[in-house]
Amino acid sequence: MNKKLIGLTIVPVIGLIFIILTSDSEPDPSDEEAKELSTPFPSKPPEPHTSQYSLELCSGSAKCFVGTVTKIVDGNSIHVDDQYVRFALSSAPYVKTIDGMDAKNLLEYICPVGSQVLVDEDDGQPPEGHSRVIGVVHCNDMILNKQLLDSPLGYLSDRFCDSSEFASSSWAQRHGCAE
Repeated sequence: MNKKLIGLTIVPVIGLIFIILTSDSEPDPSDEEAKELSTPFPSKPPEPHTSQYSLELCSGSAKCFVGTVTKIVDGNSIHVDDQYVRFALSSAPYVKTIDGMDAKNLLEYICPVGSQVLVDEDDGQPPEGHSRVIGVVHCNDMILNKQLLDSPLGYLSDRFCDSSEFASSSWAQRHGCAE
């Protein structure tokens, strides 16, 4: 990559620091070095997602619904229309730890309160007396379970790989669920 360096910007985001290099020309999409310099997060948080999700994204036969994020509880739980939703197969450290707070901040960043989400309950993990839903959450055209696992802040709850309907998803497989 023989491009003239124009600027260097340091952007603190969610307890992490991203360095963004700018040049005077557009990077070649095939340029591997340019791909390595891109940040996984935009420099500005997304606005709350307000378009409707289609229930066609739902799988299985358990509950599946569209709602509004009313609270970010921690790094792997949110409230949707005041219903407690826990991420299937994805966990984060306790919120009282630094990494736990960073995981919560990550969710607040990519799926702020007020965002429209689609929640697909895990057929393999029904509530069983709990008032919570365990499932996959789609927000801002992302799967929050996947985003958490892809970050350095989340980890796979592999003890549920044998029962979760989402264990065969590419993101769950990549993080350790075996088919």
